[in-house]
Amino acid sequence: MSTLSRAVGGGEITLRRAESVADYHACQDAQRLAWGITEDGYVIPIATMVGANLHGGLVLGAFLADGRAVAMSFAFMGRIEGRICLYSQLTGVVPGRQSLGLGYEIKQLQRDFAIAEEVPTIAWAFDPLQARNAYFNLAKLGARACRYVVDMYGARSDRLNAGAATDRLIAEWDVSRDARPAAGASTPGILATAPGLIETRIGDSGLVEPVAVISPVDADRVWLATPADVASLRRDHPELAGRWGKAVREAFVGALALGYEAVGFVRDDSGDLPRCGYVLERSSPA
Repeated sequence: MSTLSRAVGGGEITLRRAESVADYHACQDAQRLAWGITEDGYVIPIATMVGANLHGGLVLGAFLADGRAVAMSFAFMGRIEGRICLYSQLTGVVPGRQSLGLGYEIKQLQRDFAIAEEVPTIAWAFDPLQARNAYFNLAKLGARACRYVVDMYGARSDRLNAGAATDRLIAEWDVSRDARPAAGASTPGILATAPGLIETRIGDSGLVEPVAVISPVDADRVWLATPADVASLRRDHPELAGRWGKAVREAFVGALALGYEAVGFVRDDSGDLPRCGYVLERSSPA
């Protein structure tokens, strides 16, 4: 196996490839903590992680000196329409360690691995309603998304997904070049200039809510609104969270079918309530 390692968190944490059975157990513990998993059917088996790690995949852990993992990722080789890719099935950071940039460091180590293995693309799925993840994936890393999978995993019981549909966007990160977001695709001013795909209003609760999904006009660039904090909505306003999920699903499925792809994510906190959403550009003739 190739050697991949770097010190993070001021040297307290070593991010490296899992090597021992103890490492894999620590990665399982990190999964339980990061997602609030209470059913071990959702935890990746040690045998699966070992097999992937020995045969072209990559299992990373962020380990403390005592052997505990405070973050982990699991990736394996796959294909996208015949093109080889490294598919990152999951990346998680345990509560209390989420401000250390571990997710970014994991992605950089995955990138180093993919380049060394001559794999041009890293792909992964993420919840389209999670604004923070969307910004990280599209605006910070420069990934793009042109596939939307409805209810990808079915019903889940973990803390992050319980009671919600598991729709996912598939991010594709071209690591064969220095990927950057599309020019202007993460600039707040775009919310005032590009046509919107979801009409919104301030509801009786004082929160932004979706009103209608609008078919894309003949524009090369559009934007698609999302809730600023879906975790709070799912906890305190589940009915509104469900309406947001349906609106985002309808808007994305329609736009991607017309040749658009998500190339950026914007957040604008200048008004009374924050606005945020995806920037989509037409990737092929409709």
